[in-house]
Amino acid sequence: MNKILLSVFLVGILIITPNALAAVNTQYFGKTPSIIVSLTKQEPDPVEPGKQLEVSFKLDNNGTTANNVVFEILPEYPFSLLPEESPSKFIGTLGTYQEGKQSVIVKYKLKVAQDSSDDNHEIKVRYKSDNLESWVTLDNFRIKVQTHDSILAVEKFFTVPVVTAPGDKTKLRIELKNYATSILKDIKVSLNLDKSGDETRPFAPIGSTNEKVISYIEPQTSLPIDFELLVDSDAASKAYKIPLSVKYSDILNKNYSKTNLITIIVGDAPDLGVTLERTDVYTSGSTGSVVLRLVNKGAPDIKFLNVKVLQNENVKVIGADEVYIGKLDSDDFSTAEFKLFVKGKENVKIPVQVTYKDTNNNNYKSDKEVELRLYNSSEAKSFGVKKNNNFTLVVITAIIVGAGYYYYRKKKKK
Repeated sequence: MNKILLSVFLVGILIITPNALAAVNTQYFGKTPSIIVSLTKQEPDPVEPGKQLEVSFKLDNNGTTANNVVFEILPEYPFSLLPEESPSKFIGTLGTYQEGKQSVIVKYKLKVAQDSSDDNHEIKVRYKSDNLESWVTLDNFRIKVQTHDSILAVEKFFTVPVVTAPGDKTKLRIELKNYATSILKDIKVSLNLDKSGDETRPFAPIGSTNEKVISYIEPQTSLPIDFELLVDSDAASKAYKIPLSVKYSDILNKNYSKTNLITIIVGDAPDLGVTLERTDVYTSGSTGSVVLRLVNKGAPDIKFLNVKVLQNENVKVIGADEVYIGKLDSDDFSTAEFKLFVKGKENVKIPVQVTYKDTNNNNYKSDKEVELRLYNSSEAKSFGVKKNNNFTLVVITAIIVGAGYYYYRKKKKK
């Protein structure tokens, strides 16, 4: 009896087992191939525009065996295959998990266009097999393209006017250029006008703050940014260095920050006056000392000041014709003395040439005329600038008296 029951049990198992295995196979593998494609690697990651890269795709079969599998890449701008690469690759049989041949890696070498933008660019692939009626196209793969640094540079800057006087306004224009191949966004440009140590920055923004915000700038384009500034009325005349901060992001949300220096020149044209200080020359045809007064009436200091008398038919220089003064501060004066022979009637103009630099090292050269009043003899005597020549009369009288006395003594001895 037991033997009969055991025999019936074994027969039942033999009948049930194939059906159970068939059910498991259908449930796990499916009735057709099920190929899953994934982009497993790009090297380098990211890749720069104009560079080459290698991409690896993995094909996994979670269905039944696939025969005569062909895999193909469909590169579009900004990607292209290297000349030695073929877009189609014959894989053959892609087995099941049980067969241990359900996966394969396919690699391609691509080149990125030089003018490619920074982005996660799409690339398409497709595959087919004898088990499929047509190609299966996949387009959900992305390759990351990014320049090493997205450069937003200060192309140039200038002020209008070039040199701004204390108390005046100036317009500062900064031109930014996007050297990247994609847009740059969230751009913040700011001027640091705070005092740095002993260095003051005598500027105040007008009409807006010291910061400008720009939403984006297109690739390979320039963008002007303007600031209007007021110069302090007591600002010293010189070149001021202003830190310029630029912050921005690329389309992949990588943040950048840099600080540059710009220069704003403050200054005013010097105002140098030349007048007559004093003189020993009052009549035509006489020689004497003439002292010139040089006055700095302007706001900026003057340096390397040199004064030269230019000779003409009425003015001749005896001795040195130029005097070096050097530095002359604002609201100060100095003198230069010359020995001159002067002739002419009434007013004689002494030609003077002055050369100097301002605090910003700009060169100046100007010719001026200093008026010297001449008098005739009677006018000079009446004004007390020329006295009678009593000394000559005394000398002549003394000579006559002496000669008479000498003659008298000599005659007496005889």
